[in-house]
Amino acid sequence: MAYFTRNKMLTMVLEMYSANSRFGQGGTGDDATDLKILIECQQKALVIGEYLESMGMDYSDIVGMFENYCNMIYDISENLHDDKLVMNCKVRIGYVLQDILTEIENRIVEIRSIDIYDFRGLVDAPGEKKIVSKEINRLIDSCLRLAGPLDEGVEMTRPLVVGTYE
Repeated sequence: MAYFTRNKMLTMVLEMYSANSRFGQGGTGDDATDLKILIECQQKALVIGEYLESMGMDYSDIVGMFENYCNMIYDISENLHDDKLVMNCKVRIGYVLQDILTEIENRIVEIRSIDIYDFRGLVDAPGEKKIVSKEINRLIDSCLRLAGPLDEGVEMTRPLVVGTYE
């Protein structure tokens, strides 16, 4: 499974938007290149959609937009010689991609860092120290998905993408 930052997702959607401009006058007459571009756009949409589904948040509405986009891409690919249909799909695709961009910008939050403070020194009882130590290690492992013991005071960086909390 690929990893995407929010900026990478936005860039890929903007690439799809740029590719869409190719069909402003209908099919270009170069069917092989048109199909290649449409396939690349559909692959980008599928990869981002699958990634969003794997994130553990409910992005089904954004995934649905990508499905709608893929259906329109398919319609264009099957009707490259119907300029009216291609131009109509091109306009509708532009609106769908704008909506996708807005949703990604507004709903997918990219966290650049998480600070986990070590409170082991604030408790005196051995039992409490053990409980606090286990909880800190659990937080570090779950947030950073690291296996094995960690050295105290070591700074680590792992990019994380999460959704908004509602």
